[in-house]
Amino acid sequence: MLLKRTLGRVWMLLGVWCAVAVLGSGCGSDGEPPGGGPLAAARPPCPQLGVLPDAPNPFELQWGATNTNAALGSGKLTSTISLCGEITSLKWPGPSYYDQLDYLTSNDPDARLKPHFGALDSAGAFPGLAYRTRSGQRGFTWLRDLPWHHEQRYTSDSSNVALTLMRHDELRLLVRAYQFILPERNVLVNHYEVERLPGSPVQEATLVFYSNFAPTMSRQPMFPVADWALDFKNDHAVVYDAQERAILHYLPQSERVDQHRLARVSQILREPAAGSALQQQVAALIQELDEPGVYIAMGVRGGDDGYQCGFDQTEICRLQSRLAENTIRVFDLGEAFAEFVRMAFQCERQITHPQGPLGECRSRLGWVYDAESAYSDAVDGQLSGSPIAACQANAAVAKRLAFVDNKASATIDIAIADTRDNAYGLLRATRVERVDAQRASTEAWWEQFLAPARLPNTDDPVVLAFAKRSLIVIRTAMDEASGGIVASVNTQPPYGEDWPRDGAFINYALDLAGYHDLVTRHNRFYARVQRKRPADWSPLYDFGPCNRQRPTYPACVPAGTVEANYYTDPVAAIPGLPLSFEIDAAGLVVWTLWEHAKFLRDPVERRDYLAAVCPSIALGATNLANCKDETNNLQCYANEDDNIPLTQTLLGAQTVLLALRSGIQAAEDCGFDPVEVERWQVRARELEEAIPRHFLRQDPVPHLDGPRAPWVIWPVRFLSPEDPLATTHAQVLRERGIDPILNRTAPESGYNAEPLLALAYLARQRNDQRMLAELRRVVQFFVRNLTTNGTLHMSESYGRVQVDRNGDGVAPDYWPQNDVPHVWEHALLYTAAMLAYGEGPVE
Repeated sequence: MLLKRTLGRVWMLLGVWCAVAVLGSGCGSDGEPPGGGPLAAARPPCPQLGVLPDAPNPFELQWGATNTNAALGSGKLTSTISLCGEITSLKWPGPSYYDQLDYLTSNDPDARLKPHFGALDSAGAFPGLAYRTRSGQRGFTWLRDLPWHHEQRYTSDSSNVALTLMRHDELRLLVRAYQFILPERNVLVNHYEVERLPGSPVQEATLVFYSNFAPTMSRQPMFPVADWALDFKNDHAVVYDAQERAILHYLPQSERVDQHRLARVSQILREPAAGSALQQQVAALIQELDEPGVYIAMGVRGGDDGYQCGFDQTEICRLQSRLAENTIRVFDLGEAFAEFVRMAFQCERQITHPQGPLGECRSRLGWVYDAESAYSDAVDGQLSGSPIAACQANAAVAKRLAFVDNKASATIDIAIADTRDNAYGLLRATRVERVDAQRASTEAWWEQFLAPARLPNTDDPVVLAFAKRSLIVIRTAMDEASGGIVASVNTQPPYGEDWPRDGAFINYALDLAGYHDLVTRHNRFYARVQRKRPADWSPLYDFGPCNRQRPTYPACVPAGTVEANYYTDPVAAIPGLPLSFEIDAAGLVVWTLWEHAKFLRDPVERRDYLAAVCPSIALGATNLANCKDETNNLQCYANEDDNIPLTQTLLGAQTVLLALRSGIQAAEDCGFDPVEVERWQVRARELEEAIPRHFLRQDPVPHLDGPRAPWVIWPVRFLSPEDPLATTHAQVLRERGIDPILNRTAPESGYNAEPLLALAYLARQRNDQRMLAELRRVVQFFVRNLTTNGTLHMSESYGRVQVDRNGDGVAPDYWPQNDVPHVWEHALLYTAAMLAYGEGPVE
């Protein structure tokens, strides 16, 4: 999608829009690591490769680098994990919003050479070890940092339990980190097994778990960055509950708009009691937390051996402001617009205190209480026991390890709920159970989910593992409350919205796999958010007033259309971007609403489904037929592929045709008006004639030219398998979209499974066994060379690096980058594999 291929325009759009709104309203070393030595110095820190890709990633230059190698969740609480085992995002109540963690990477060109991809040392959540050797030497090491070695995978191909192996050669320690979200509870379990290998000098050790949560309920229509890129406005307070033996980060509903008002907390921080009386003040505060909001309860299984609630004194303002300034510079907004964007985005323009947002809170509210940052407090192995902090706060808990036969373990649970009591209830229920039983039940839940799945007909274990992982990725990205599916659970770039363009293809993959119930839910979401009446454009466009009684185009956005994307809100239709008329997405919605019905065999299920979506099919087909350019019989100018200017290309033409054909096919089952259906047929024939007239090119060989050119083979099926133009068009697709990856000549690329899928469909329709055999080799190459090490995740865009990344003895390789895992890329390659490994025509 163009947002995901030329996001600069969208960022400019967001900057201007935000200005309008304002005017109207990884892993580096902390000092010298134990046993650093030559080996550590020669090896780049996790998760880096020590070199930059051969071409910059345009998305990461705007939104920041994606530091994700694993993703956890089942439609509610959702988390991403770096290769180092750090928690880099924590979304609740669902995968769309809100990110409850303070974590912001850099968008500098060299971000992938920086520790943690440029995130502050104190950002995120991760473990460390304080230790004493047999000789009496004491030390501390964060497990994400050098000289630890890291490997990561899931516990099985059918599991959504992340396993990170961390090995320290000098200390002779091996740590196995199991991280998983309980499918039926909003609880993230972090279980660490520490093993002293033969020759380990470690006599005793304490595991410290550090967290920098930033509870928030900030979400803005058409501006999908409020919960993560503006963390200097987020966060509220953190306390230690001595009775529950738990850290509690929280934000009351009454302070969601101004999270740093902090009226009740300030009473304590202005006049803190001494000694144990302070804990009594905090206990009284906790008892008063009786209103809804965000409550994050974190505790050690079996009780902690120390805690710290501290003030995060890092330069969050500097990092955030630099990210915004880089964006302004990259896209050359012009000085007038740039000033507006700085006013809207930059921390340094909104927080003038020299010590940033924390200093502003302390000064404005008259605080005298202070507590060391939990991040720096941990490095001596002794947490100081502060029970409260606020504004920009962090926390840590400690657990002494009891080694038996050189093995010890510690478990930290993180529970999130809408009230204090609900969060504590989740934490208590989780603590009384055995962690191995919880892990087993989580693995069983995912195995049960995958049990009915249709998989590629191959014995290649890596292709099968990728297919399973793709289905898990889709389910992880599906919001349990609404049925919407986000493009990625990541925040950087912020793809935590449902793009109908992506979703139509994701639906097909789910139907192909046999998950018809999930597609039904998803399509009911689309039927609900589809525009039911003519509407105004977003404030970025000015085509005059829309007269809803007598709507005309372009003054009004037509009914039956969709925005570029939506937050997966279970009730409202809230756009994530201000692109009002995505004509290709509108056409694909009509297609997926009808295409799904072909997979439903149960007559009652099919009848009920069609009763729910047939009105949306008709509404979409009628209004797309009406939106016609009389000068050339093509579709009207509209947003295409997340492009801000209104355009008229092959993309819009073929998807409008696809929608009309879908409406025509659905006519009998839906009982559509025959007169209206005849009008759709006439309009479809006009498009069928206009498409080759305007988009056929003869150089280098005959082909249809324009965005998403693979779609004319599938799903539009504009070119029949027998058509000679299908052969030459496929040749161009291969040369432009597949060979540069196979030959490793493309410095960066993305969506290469699109042409692969189209060619696999064509080969199946022709029963071309030689072509299918070759495409199976392409599938194997893509799975092995375009996915993350160990976890088999696809990114949206991948960059060529002059190293052997995957250890197969061949360089250069491709490094998955932004938005791991990218759901559409998974769906495309899964579908391509299903077609390539099948036999006979595709129904």
